Amino acid sequence: MTGPARRPRRPRGDEGETLIEVLVAVVLMGVAFVTVLGGIGTALISSATQQKVTGADSVVRSAAESIVGEPYVSCADGYATPTPPAGYTVTVEIEYWDGVGAFGPSCPTADTGVQKVTLTVHGTGPRPGRDATLEVVKRESMLS
Repeated sequence: MTGPARRPRRPRGDEGETLIEVLVAVVLMGVAFVTVLGGIGTALISSATQQKVTGADSVVRSAAESIVGEPYVSCADGYATPTPPAGYTVTVEIEYWDGVGAFGPSCPTADTGVQKVTLTVHGTGPRPGRDATLEVVKRESMLS
């Protein structure tokens, strides 16, 4: 008589994966995917923000160059600025040197020949971005 029938052994390496091993692999791949996706999202948001800041800075510098190129106007109400691109507005504020030690919003009786022009660019639209401000000091030319 022969003993109980034995199942033949599988050759080594044919065992397959257990459910736990598969679950661990899926969880690790999920964590890696979420990490990569979060990094891409952060990069896109910071890129859009930087683009808005750079755009506003470019517009305010262009307006400042335009004002610097204009002749000095005694007790000026404003200076012409180039039309800003779509999505931006430019505001111009002028302060006048009082000859004593401060700038003020009203022109002194005798114009001292120094003005501080403050340019502010505002982003408009649904996602406006940041404002950019630049100050320019204009002096009356002594050459005539």
